Amino acid sequence: MNDDKKQLCPNCKTGADALKLDPHEPMCPYMEFHNGQTCTKYVPIQKDNG
Repeated sequence: MNDDKKQLCPNCKTGADALKLDPHEPMCPYMEFHNGQTCTKYVPIQKDNG
Protein backbone atom coordinates (compact mmCIF):
# COMPACT_ATOMS: atom_id res chain seq x y z
CA MET A 1 0.00 0.00 0.00
CA ASN A 2 1.13 3.51 -0.71
CA ASP A 3 1.05 5.14 2.72
CA ASP A 4 1.35 8.73 1.50
CA LYS A 5 -1.39 8.07 -1.14
CA LYS A 6 0.32 10.23 -3.78
CA GLN A 7 1.04 7.64 -6.47
CA LEU A 8 -0.74 5.13 -8.60
CA CYS A 9 0.13 1.51 -8.05
CA PRO A 10 2.67 0.62 -10.79
CA ASN A 11 1.41 -2.99 -10.84
CA CYS A 12 -2.31 -2.36 -11.26
CA LYS A 13 -4.16 -2.09 -14.57
CA THR A 14 -7.05 -0.27 -12.87
CA GLY A 15 -4.73 2.48 -11.63
CA ALA A 16 -2.84 2.64 -14.92
CA ASP A 17 -6.10 3.03 -16.87
CA ALA A 18 -7.23 5.78 -14.48
CA LEU A 19 -3.95 7.61 -15.14
CA LYS A 20 -4.57 7.42 -18.91
CA LEU A 21 -8.01 8.98 -18.44
CA ASP A 22 -6.76 11.74 -16.14
CA PRO A 23 -2.96 12.19 -16.27
CA HIS A 24 -3.16 14.99 -13.71
CA GLU A 25 -4.63 12.71 -11.01
CA PRO A 26 -2.01 12.61 -8.21
CA MET A 27 -3.17 9.27 -6.76
CA CYS A 28 -5.19 6.18 -7.56
CA PRO A 29 -8.92 7.01 -7.28
CA TYR A 30 -9.50 3.57 -5.75
CA MET A 31 -7.15 3.90 -2.75
CA GLU A 32 -10.11 3.58 -0.33
CA PHE A 33 -10.58 0.00 -1.58
CA HIS A 34 -7.07 -0.93 -0.33
CA ASN A 35 -7.19 -2.43 3.16
CA GLY A 36 -3.45 -2.33 3.78
CA GLN A 37 -2.73 -5.68 2.17
CA THR A 38 -5.07 -6.13 -0.80
CA CYS A 39 -7.22 -4.01 -3.06
CA THR A 40 -10.62 -5.15 -4.33
CA LYS A 41 -10.06 -3.10 -7.53
CA TYR A 42 -6.64 -4.66 -8.27
CA VAL A 43 -6.18 -6.08 -11.77
CA PRO A 44 -2.65 -7.21 -12.70
CA ILE A 45 -1.05 -5.66 -15.76
CA GLN A 46 -0.54 -8.23 -18.51
CA LYS A 47 3.12 -8.28 -19.50
CA ASP A 48 3.90 -8.74 -23.18
CA ASN A 49 6.61 -11.34 -23.76
CA GLY A 50 7.52 -9.85 -27.15
